Amino acid sequence: MFIDEAKVILRAGDGGHGCVSFRREKFIPKGGPDGGNGGKGGDVVLLCDRNEGDLESYRWQPHRSAKNGTPGMGRQCAGPDGADLILRVPPGTQVLEESTGRLVAEVTEHGEKVILLAGGKGGLGNMNFKSSVNQAPRRSTPGYPGEKGEYRLVLKTIADIGLVGFPNAGKSTLTNLITAARPKTAPYPFTTLHVNVGVIEYPDRHGRVVMADIPGLIEGAHENRGLGHQFLRHIERCSLLVFLIDMAGGDGRRPWDDFRVLERELRLYSPVLATKPRLIVANKMDLPAAARNLQDFSRKVPTPTLAISCHDGAGLEDFKETVWKAVRKGVLPVSASSAPQAGANGGRKSKARKPAARKASKPAARKRSSGGKGSRKRPARKPSRKVRRR
Repeated sequence: MFIDEAKVILRAGDGGHGCVSFRREKFIPKGGPDGGNGGKGGDVVLLCDRNEGDLESYRWQPHRSAKNGTPGMGRQCAGPDGADLILRVPPGTQVLEESTGRLVAEVTEHGEKVILLAGGKGGLGNMNFKSSVNQAPRRSTPGYPGEKGEYRLVLKTIADIGLVGFPNAGKSTLTNLITAARPKTAPYPFTTLHVNVGVIEYPDRHGRVVMADIPGLIEGAHENRGLGHQFLRHIERCSLLVFLIDMAGGDGRRPWDDFRVLERELRLYSPVLATKPRLIVANKMDLPAAARNLQDFSRKVPTPTLAISCHDGAGLEDFKETVWKAVRKGVLPVSASSAPQAGANGGRKSKARKPAARKASKPAARKRSSGGKGSRKRPARKPSRKVRRR
């Protein structure tokens, strides 16, 4: 089971207490104070580890504490510091305060470390309080307590591409075919209940592309309808969005309506998703109605569309090649911001308005400049002279 959110209760280690001790050796009856300091408590450290897949370990073990510092000892021996608590999390993990929801930390790169809670400082031994007027102090300080807090760990998967589509569009089937991930597939909606992350291998190029398959979206997903709202955050970090459309028109829906609904839901959920590059993929082209619907779809949505069929494997190699060029080589398909301008007439009207405005402004400027001597004597200079006299 993929766990992308977990609540944790953390506590840093307490500092060790200072020691009260006096040197007692043969022939040295008054050796003086030699009590050592206590050790520092362990910190709570967040470590980004790409070998971690999700937050499952924190779901079942939320209470975690760092080690306390050891108290000081005689002969001016300081106590050892407490061991730090290392929290290994996958890349893309955010730490939010449970009470306020404030973002505390975020790790995105492998090996990145963030100290969430600092351990308590160790106490001072009595050797720190000796002086000429107090040669035998019996005073020490206790160790300071470590910080504590309740946080919520939220995982935003860092993937190269994200699959977006209605239920039963074929996202899980496509993930099964081109990656080693094995999500559940069945002929009913909402088969996918959690995010599936797969890796597309390119052995001849010694590279890979990470793909995230989120549960199907429906109309109203931005209002927490269905399962999409809970998992839409996993595609916020993707560099490419793949709209997988059921071109056969299953469940009585029209493909172009599905595309417009998906685009609207992503825009309403986050403006960041509306500006991401996208690739439209027409699935189920092996069915009879798919070819006719693809022609209608191309007229109503003037954006390049890649046709595939997960049933017989047609177009999958072209899909992998297109994804590789978009992610690794920077040859991106039509972006979200440029797609509406290609098929809309609003851009043409705006271009026609700009020359008209320029033509109207040029004659006005010429008339003002052709005023000759009358235009030079402006009443605006008189107030300036008055200001000088004042």
